[in-house]
Amino acid sequence: MTGNVTAGLNGTPESFAAVRWAAREAWLRQLPLRIIHVREWPLTPEVPVPPQQSEEDQALLEKAARTAGLDRPGLEITTDNLSGDNPTRTLMAEVDAPGRVELLVLGSRGLNALAGFLVGSTSLPVVAASERPVVLVRSEDPADAVDEGAAPGSEELVLGVDLKETGADEGLLAFGFTEAARRNSRLRVVHAWSLPAMYSYAQTADPGLGDELQGHITDTLERTVAPWRERFPDVTVQARAVVGTPGAELVYASPGAGLLIVGRRRRRHPMGPRLGHVAHAVIHHAACPVAVVPHV
Repeated sequence: MTGNVTAGLNGTPESFAAVRWAAREAWLRQLPLRIIHVREWPLTPEVPVPPQQSEEDQALLEKAARTAGLDRPGLEITTDNLSGDNPTRTLMAEVDAPGRVELLVLGSRGLNALAGFLVGSTSLPVVAASERPVVLVRSEDPADAVDEGAAPGSEELVLGVDLKETGADEGLLAFGFTEAARRNSRLRVVHAWSLPAMYSYAQTADPGLGDELQGHITDTLERTVAPWRERFPDVTVQARAVVGTPGAELVYASPGAGLLIVGRRRRRHPMGPRLGHVAHAVIHHAACPVAVVPHV
């Protein structure tokens, strides 16, 4: 089965923004676009099977398909209406089926500059548990993240990496460099760090200690990125190690970016799948679409 780019639809402006973003991504990847509408329908002994798709559901899907195909002639678009007593489980069953979905795109609702952005009750658990990369898009984001008539390299993607997780960023780096190459975009690779508490007194005695650590971390970042520079020689890359909190530094880097990419470790947790604090911060506060990529 050929993989596709899937967009989740619930009729909100945010979900239509997700459909438009997904259409562009499917076009770039030369993959079909699938639009899924999930309707919550509590199953009871009296109604053990969800009813058939309503005219309202069908009209919603048709509108979304027209929206997706406006500037994408020839894009293969399919639509599906799904029902279940748990929208998250229903969507996850479709998304994580082997070979079916390469990328899932969902909408997230904007609040305000102080409160950040609200991720819905369905979107958040899907992002936390999905085996596939998930992109969150707001209605305030442009239909396309970049003007396709703009000069090559005019768009910038931001990729957050954690150097403490040895080898864990391979899939994340592969996603970021591939996406930058596909879009003909610049790529800014960011690692944020802070001085360990045990070094506080030592730095007082040796003010140059911080500079020494900065140099060591910068060298490590460059070595991490170097093989990917060789694999993607046409991608313009800037790698920076910055002092600060990872979530905050990535949010600061997000204005004007076409996409912010972060990782999510596949951890087993007694309370179920959970997002790390960095991914949680950026999906609520970043000023651009956010891709969350699961990795080991």
